[in-house]
Amino acid sequence: MGDFGYLLSCLTKDMRRKISRKIGLNLSSDTDCTLVFKYVYALKDLRNAIAHNDVVYDTRFRKMDPSRPMKQCLVLEMGLLYINFKTIGDYIILICYYLLLLKVPRAEIKAFIREFEKITKEYEKSVNPGISAITIHPDLYSRMDILKKTI
Repeated sequence: MGDFGYLLSCLTKDMRRKISRKIGLNLSSDTDCTLVFKYVYALKDLRNAIAHNDVVYDTRFRKMDPSRPMKQCLVLEMGLLYINFKTIGDYIILICYYLLLLKVPRAEIKAFIREFEKITKEYEKSVNPGISAITIHPDLYSRMDILKKTI
């Protein structure tokens, strides 16, 4: 994924704009057309953490700070108040956004979200409440509800 992101970053601004429009990215806040590769880099970090059995719930795998357009696009498209990529929920939101862009059936995307919520609840039950209060953001479930309604 890193090579793919790099390839996209090397394209001209015009070509990145064409690709972004073709897949349906919201470009209203992305004047430099960087979303197409920056989102790939963000997903690469998550993918690498999963592939190498690193910790993912607290996003310590994150190698880059999200740009303003990265956050603004998701806020506008997914109907959320904020995105900061400091919680795993934000990465779930990004994945769902891409699944929508790739025309995955909405029922499958909602099933993905429900499965994420189920796994998170199982985790909450299996650890000390003090630990889960630290590792699971307090508004995770309300944000997932907004996400499901948007989809």
